[in-house]
Formats: sequence, structure tokens, C-alpha cells
Amino acid sequence: MSTAKKSTLTLKTEQALRERISDEAIKIGDKLPTTKALALEFGVSRTVIREAVAALRADGLLEAKHGVGVFVSNKNDDQPPNDQPLGNLRFSASMLDILELRMAVEVHAAGLAAARRSWSQEAKILSCAERFAAALEADQPTEEADWTFHRSISEATNNEAFTEFFDRLGQSILPRKALEGKKRGTLITHQYLEKSIVEHRAICEAISRGDVDSAREAMKNHIGGSQMRYRGLLLVGQIAADSDSELDDA
Repeated sequence: MSTAKKSTLTLKTEQALRERISDEAIKIGDKLPTTKALALEFGVSRTVIREAVAALRADGLLEAKHGVGVFVSNKNDDQPPNDQPLGNLRFSASMLDILELRMAVEVHAAGLAAARRSWSQEAKILSCAERFAAALEADQPTEEADWTFHRSISEATNNEAFTEFFDRLGQSILPRKALEGKKRGTLITHQYLEKSIVEHRAICEAISRGDVDSAREAMKNHIGGSQMRYRGLLLVGQIAADSDSELDDA
């Protein structure tokens, strides 16, 4: 199965699961069928089911209980992107502050991944990077693939605290999630996202070589690039808003 087809299939499966969760018959606390049962029901592989479930966990709709199963934890995903639940806390920092936090966590995670990753974990990191590129090429949403790429690196640290960091914050860590709907489509351009593809590949190559210092530097460049681009988007958005105000006043 091609990467592009797999990405589209995952997105369709994710949407189907969203629709199931939103059904009035489903209650918060209900347990989902097993991965095997869902794979048979939707006619997809277990890997596709796991990826779709991971996306819904990131959005706070599902919760996994180790050794027990996956449960519905929320029936709508309309929470403000910078106000996601963190256990009993609420995360309300600005996106630039979140990117600084990610710099501290993910640079170290990349170095650990380069030193500790297994062959299967390395393959997953590469696959996630390819999914992001394929989603962009197919003009599909890239948020889930982007988040999964970074989470796969946290898994390769073989330190559960890093993985929990991503599961708790979910896709709210992505800069484009903090932009309003119309601004997101206008300011997050294809060219903007293509820069992430190049940066993702640099991270993959360093981790594959087991080069701890290069992996850390590649991740630092990636998060740093996101900080610079997001600041630029904020500036562009402010200029556009000011221009609209001037027209309204004219």
C-alpha cells in the first residue's frame, strides 16, 4: 500500500471513529471494541486503527487504560486549542511559550532517540515523516501526521514520560492549531509546510545514523524554525487585521 493511500485511509478511518463517538448512543466512559474488531469492521489494518485512535487520543476524545482498553473520554473536540486538559490542570500558555517548552523537551528526546531507538522505532519515525510528506502532496490535512511524527520520536526515547507529554498535550502543541480557522488556511501555505518536510528528513537521517549531537541539532533547527515562522505568521496576521480595520474605517 502506498504511503499516500495509507494516509488517506487513516484519515477516513479517523473520521468514521469520530462519527461513532458523536453518536447519541455512545456515552463518555464507554469502551471501544478491540483493535482487531475495529479493523475487521472498517476493513482496514490494525495499524490504521491504531493511528486513527492515536489521533483521537491526541484530541482528547479517547483515553487508553493500560491492559484494559480504549475508552471514550469526551464527545466533542471543540475545546480551544490552547486550553487542553492536562490531568487536573489546564494548559493556557501562548503558542510561543509552548514552542519554547517543546524546544527543551524535544531536543533532548531526539538525542535519546538516536541513542536508544530500536529498528522498529526507527522505521516508524521514517514512516511518519513519509506520511506527513504524502499528506501534503495529496493536499490532505497534515496535523495528525505531524503530531504522530514527533510522538514517534518520543516513543524511541524508551522513556514513557516523553510519550505521556505528547499524549497529554495532543495536537495543541502544533502552531497552526493556534490560528483561527480562516487565518490557518491563508497563512499556513504549502511552501510553509514544505520546510517542515526538509527538517523532518534531517531529523530522521541523524536518528538513523545514531548521531546524538546531530539529532539534537536537527530538532533544534526544526523547533527554532517553527518559532520563527510562527512569529512571522503572527506579524502577517496583525498586518492583515490592521489593513481590514483601515478599510472598515474608510
